[in-house]
Amino acid sequence: MKLFEALELARYREVALVGSGGKTTSLYLLGRELAAQGKQVVLTTTTRMYPPPPEIPLLLGEHDSNSLTAANPVFVGSGMEGGKVLGISCRQLEKIRRLPQVDAIIIEADGSQGLPLKFPGIHEPVICSPETLVVPVAGISALGQRLGEGNFQRLPLACRYLGLRAGEVITPGMVARVMCHPLSYGRFFGVNAVIPLLNQADTPAREKAAREVATLLLGQEGIGRVVIAAVETAAPLRGVLTAGRRSH
Repeated sequence: MKLFEALELARYREVALVGSGGKTTSLYLLGRELAAQGKQVVLTTTTRMYPPPPEIPLLLGEHDSNSLTAANPVFVGSGMEGGKVLGISCRQLEKIRRLPQVDAIIIEADGSQGLPLKFPGIHEPVICSPETLVVPVAGISALGQRLGEGNFQRLPLACRYLGLRAGEVITPGMVARVMCHPLSYGRFFGVNAVIPLLNQADTPAREKAAREVATLLLGQEGIGRVVIAAVETAAPLRGVLTAGRRSH
């Protein structure tokens, strides 16, 4: 099974990767997998991110169907600033969505400064449509570490809303609470389809810990499927858990 299959992307034309701990790697992996299936793929962001690797064309500004399908995949941004690609607006995204030649749109909709965990600010992530599959990503490598600015973006928000304290040991329960809080990615439950992606499960111990987090997530209304992965490795998919049964 490939990552795009685990995330059921045959059912969703548009997916937004949010959270932390592997969004960018997942974006490019999904782009490659879908392109290999003959799907015309557009990669983009609604925030800002580093430019794509050289083999993926970077298109800035407005583009028609011819330029968006000249290569596969392509990366679309609105401009450049400080060495990063600026995200597109919801209006620009809607224009791409209207093109029948585009089969899949994969969006990085959140920034995390490379940290494994995050509590989003009120202005993020930018999700433009209730039809978008929202994939909250979390880095399992943080489990067992002491909670701090070195492993958690926007830590003051998590402390304020969840009563967490810097220096606490990060547990599976803490990760699940962070992901599901109604001011975090829980705000999309019941609005968008949501499939969490627990990444960095690249050792047996981390995979076991990821399954603990997944079990807690599946107890939340609005989550019926959780994907466990190590997207930076040669075997990116490590498991799929669903409400009531386990697969892979």
